[in-house]
Amino acid sequence: MLRKWLRAGGMALLVHPVFAHPVFAQSNCDRSYVLKAGDTLLSVAQEFYQERSKWSVIYYANEEALGGNLVDLPAGITLSIPCLDAVVRKPDPTPLIQKDAGIKLVTGSNYAPFTDQNWPGNGMAYELVNAAFEAAPSPLPFSITWENDWSKHLFPMLDSKQFDMGFPWLRPDCEADPQNERCVNFHFSDPVFDILVLLYTKTDTAFEFETDADVLGKTLCRPSGYFTHDLDSADRQWLAKELVTLVQAESPDACFQLLMEGDVDAVTVNEFLGAAKIKEMGLSGKVEPLTRPVSSQSLHVIISKRHWRGTTNLYRFNAGLEKLKQTARYDEIVSRHLDIFWERNQ
Repeated sequence: MLRKWLRAGGMALLVHPVFAHPVFAQSNCDRSYVLKAGDTLLSVAQEFYQERSKWSVIYYANEEALGGNLVDLPAGITLSIPCLDAVVRKPDPTPLIQKDAGIKLVTGSNYAPFTDQNWPGNGMAYELVNAAFEAAPSPLPFSITWENDWSKHLFPMLDSKQFDMGFPWLRPDCEADPQNERCVNFHFSDPVFDILVLLYTKTDTAFEFETDADVLGKTLCRPSGYFTHDLDSADRQWLAKELVTLVQAESPDACFQLLMEGDVDAVTVNEFLGAAKIKEMGLSGKVEPLTRPVSSQSLHVIISKRHWRGTTNLYRFNAGLEKLKQTARYDEIVSRHLDIFWERNQ
């Protein structure tokens, strides 16, 4: 994955609006680092790159060694710290996407940097899905339809097989909640991309999040309708045991407003939504993410379990995605879109 390519030159992935530094010392890279207790991907990125948001450079360079773990990193593992370079901004070609192709996919806009009709290349997930299909055995043309009312995608569009596949969708914790509607009705591809869910606090707060014990007794805000399974996992049970108070405000904006008014201790949303809201609401310098993630979540292509070709299509996509992730093309697509996102949200 990113390991082979970054060692050959690499590229800058993220420039976080809170932690950005215009100058990066390249002498502090292309070396090894042994994880210590309490280290996180964000803290290691801060140490070597002076930019916490560059955690994904380190993660994708060491994904095999980390075993896919993005949150609680085991001490003693040796990480490779790659060097960074400039991002190439040329959009990725998508020749397989054709209007009347036999395989029909559906996605929606307003989900930058993943899918958005006003985003370069229509978004990171749009280009990654195409690239995975190109790398799949016996590549076939496919179409992508934009339906910006996301509530229609699962039911009726995918469930009725009006479309063969949809993307990008978060996968619930199907092992802990097998009766979840998505888990019951849909197959999930291998992860297309991983995102971190963070805690956002006021910069003048004494709130620290080094272990789960630091959160006990706190009041957190997550918008109504957003998943909460990461707050109530089997080894956490913050909600089931009433260890934290969860406020589910009507919108992300409302959560950040409650934070600024002192009514909640932290807002917990994914890193992209958090960064966008900090920029949009003029909270730079007033709100920042804590170093330790609450959780990592993954984005997937989904297929109805009632689709008679569902497993065949899923196999084709997963095979292509696995092959794609071993090449520079995956990293180039991810890097370009993340760089644009953080640049726009400085």
